[in-house]
This record gives sequence, C-alpha cells and structure tokens, in this order.
Amino acid sequence: PVDGNPVRPRTNRLGKKRRRPDRLRGEELMSTIAHSLEGIALNRVETGENHLRISVFSESLGLQTVLFRKGRRNQANDLPDLFDELELSLAPARSTGFRFVREYRVITKKRELAHDHRRFQVASDLARLFLENGQHLLEPKPFADLLQSALSALCKGGNPQTVYFKALFLFAQKEGLPVKESWLSDLTTAEQTHVRTILRRPVDSQEEELSTLCILVDSLRLWLNAETELRC
Repeated sequence: PVDGNPVRPRTNRLGKKRRRPDRLRGEELMSTIAHSLEGIALNRVETGENHLRISVFSESLGLQTVLFRKGRRNQANDLPDLFDELELSLAPARSTGFRFVREYRVITKKRELAHDHRRFQVASDLARLFLENGQHLLEPKPFADLLQSALSALCKGGNPQTVYFKALFLFAQKEGLPVKESWLSDLTTAEQTHVRTILRRPVDSQEEELSTLCILVDSLRLWLNAETELRC
C-alpha cells in the first residue's frame, strides 16, 4: 500500500482543513482543458432512460463526474462497472457542467471484488470515502495511488478491515490531518502498538484479530468525523 511522508499539515488548531478558494476546482479545470480522462469508476447513477452519470477518480484531476449516453446498442454488460479503471474520451462541456463521454475503454476490471461480500462492502466504503472527500484535493495523484493500492489489496485477498483501516489512516495523513499526533497519541499503549504494526506490515502478512481492527476503525472514524472536515 502507498505510504511515504505525509504532506505538510494544512490545518487549524482543531484539525480543520483549510481551503484554497483561489484555486480552480477539479471540475472547473477539466471543463477548460481536458478532452480525455483516466481513472477508477466509483459511482454510477441512472439519470433517465438515456443517460448514466459516472463518478471517476483521476490521478490528474481528482474526483470528476461525466455523463454516458446510452444508445440502442448499449446493453447492461456494455456499460462501465463499479471499480473499473477507465480511459474516457470526452466531448466539450455543455451548460450542465458535465462532460459527455464520446467513447471509453476499460483498462482493467476488478471482478474479484464481486465474489466476496466483505471485500465488495469495504470497496464500497472506500468509494464513499473518495466520493465524500475527493473533490477538493490539491494534489490528487497520491490519493489515486492509495485508492489503486487498496483495491488491488482487496482483489488479492487482503483482510478487508485491515485494508480499510490503512487506507483511511493514510488518506487522513496525506490530507495533512494530525491523525498521528492527535488520534494515535490518545490511544492506549497496546492500541498504539497495534496501529504501528498494521501500518508497517504489508496487508497480506497481517493476522490482527477482527475485533481489534473493528475497534480501531470505529475509533478513527469517530475522531475524523468529530474533529476534522473529513467524512467517512
């Protein structure tokens, strides 16, 4: 899983993230320059009989929403699936602000996620994390790498709770939140040892008890939702 040095904290005293309103949002940037998009499909919503709205997380532009026009030839199995890695060719933006997909190619599929309920549920939780928090990221590439790494670990059979905990912790850390300085330091010594072990070891070598993982995940989520702007 993606690790490395956290970015420099961009928080106030309460750990709240500071926004940079003078910077173009991802969707505004895409509407001005991009004619293609590559990323992972995190959400798909039917918008009437003829259109499908797809949310894609891209390493270059972060979270983007595009419209897929369904033609008569489009059957259900012709449409992009959740967690597909896609390459999209886009038409110019219209008044709605969304770009239409002219054509697309599936780079990779993650069929393994559909074969296990727990893996698919955690993948959905990861998608929700990026959908709720991925639009205002200033440097989306490290987060795209994190998403790809987490989904790959799930596909390879990694413990779903371990994958989610590591992804959530690293997402917060890369956002510059004081997750290590504040949340981790408030845990018991035993819990801190568990966390450091989980973060240090590869997912496929983890054998943490499910009850311990669930306690840590719940604790981290409560702290993030209460003390920061991150939603999970």
